[in-house]
Amino acid sequence: MGTREMFADQAARHLLTANGLGGFDELWTLEVAWHEAPNERRGGWSGVSRHVLPDGTAVFVKRQDNHLCRTIRHPVRGIPTFYREYANILHLRKLRIAAVEALYYGDRSTDDHWRAILVTRALDEFVSLDEWNDRHPEGSSPLRQSVIKVVAQACARLHHHRLQHSCLYGKHLFIKCLPMADGAVLGEADVRFIDLEKLRKGFSRKRVGAHDIDQLMRHTPGWSALDKETFLAAYRAQSQRLQQETDAA
Repeated sequence: MGTREMFADQAARHLLTANGLGGFDELWTLEVAWHEAPNERRGGWSGVSRHVLPDGTAVFVKRQDNHLCRTIRHPVRGIPTFYREYANILHLRKLRIAAVEALYYGDRSTDDHWRAILVTRALDEFVSLDEWNDRHPEGSSPLRQSVIKVVAQACARLHHHRLQHSCLYGKHLFIKCLPMADGAVLGEADVRFIDLEKLRKGFSRKRVGAHDIDQLMRHTPGWSALDKETFLAAYRAQSQRLQQETDAA
């Protein structure tokens, strides 16, 4: 039996250890209700629980058993999908692309089981883009335009690094919900990407951008034609700025 454990940084290690969840066993046996019903496939399962630590910090504890994905390096048995998600989160942090914050990853393998755990900080000050659209129906308010533009800018930065989210739906983009006044000016840090297990590097910026934007447009029913035009204009402008910065470096 082999166990490996990784903390995103010392602050994450201290947070979980101080709240009695500093190791694989404590996290795996944590008794807490499922936030989402476990997903079962190919003889394995994967589920998510929301847990509030004794100090008041809310986290998501994601646990899976034999829920694997095959890679070029591991074409036969594969690897836990949470390991790929954890690595992708850290990669985005290195590139300064705002995403859900990872705190811990651990896995344990035996002859017939490969269990994995991913702990992330809850985005309690954020709401999904889908939820935001429901709260703010179609219109042209400054706040609505600001949100659409900053989502476009975040997507452009992701694609500038030839990274394809591969599942870019409104429920996987989170927007900071405070402040909510029409005069609010949001920045890229107010947009967070989540569910990053399918994130991958593509061959070209154009191709990864076309794939993700097509998904986002088709799965964001709350956006009007004006909203989509606003998104595309902001996306193109941000892409040009990033390219100019790269050329000048």
